[in-house]
Amino acid sequence: MKPISELTSEELKNIKIICFDCDGVTVERGTEIEETEDSLTVKTHVLSESLLNKMILLKKRFHLTFSSGRSLLYLERMYGKLLWENVSLQGENGIFILIDGQVIQQEKFTPELLNKIQQMKEAIRQLAKTNKDIRGFEPKQFLITPHCWKAVPEIEEIVKKYDTNNEFYCWWNGEAYDIAPKNLNKGTSLIKLTEYLGLNINQTMAIGNGLNDKDMVTVAGIGVSTDPKELEADYFTLGKLDLGGEELVDRLLEIIK
Repeated sequence: MKPISELTSEELKNIKIICFDCDGVTVERGTEIEETEDSLTVKTHVLSESLLNKMILLKKRFHLTFSSGRSLLYLERMYGKLLWENVSLQGENGIFILIDGQVIQQEKFTPELLNKIQQMKEAIRQLAKTNKDIRGFEPKQFLITPHCWKAVPEIEEIVKKYDTNNEFYCWWNGEAYDIAPKNLNKGTSLIKLTEYLGLNINQTMAIGNGLNDKDMVTVAGIGVSTDPKELEADYFTLGKLDLGGEELVDRLLEIIK
């Protein structure tokens, strides 16, 4: 791995798409969530005014896409001021892509998968009645994301119970679990986006900081990590700014100016 200070204009020459992870990379990490029987309250961070202005400059040269476990509605609140020209959003770890005023779904879910998702979700909801470490579910279409005060091994056991064919991943990110079919991930979503835009995956750059970013950072033409201890990539940010995504944006603007 090399520091992004060594990224050159020659390497950027064929790059057309820059794919950013969201929490901890382009916005502050952390979500406040509270769920009761008849209400759900969710609070999160949004793109800073400083980074927004830099992104507006950057999208004049590249197509910018933001990939997250968040729902598309959530992402639109975070990045809505950047839409629509040369910008897309990838929600629920790439299950959905919002682009050009439409939503593209990676793949149709089979009745069998939908049934497993429903069974897992219901079992976790029942567990939440007695386990106070489970704070609530982030609202999503297919991805199951129970937020917890700490890791809850019983959730992982529930996934194993219903996932008899080992089709699902179950990732703990420090504040929540992401549970969904393994074949639908940020990497396959980035490939689908490049195909939609008539481009090649080698014409992409992706930046992330954790396990759920591995697929997209690995498949991209150029991969960047903001946390090289957790995620390997071609380049890594140096930690000069709180958000590694902004550090990359600064470097890209410096190169293309």
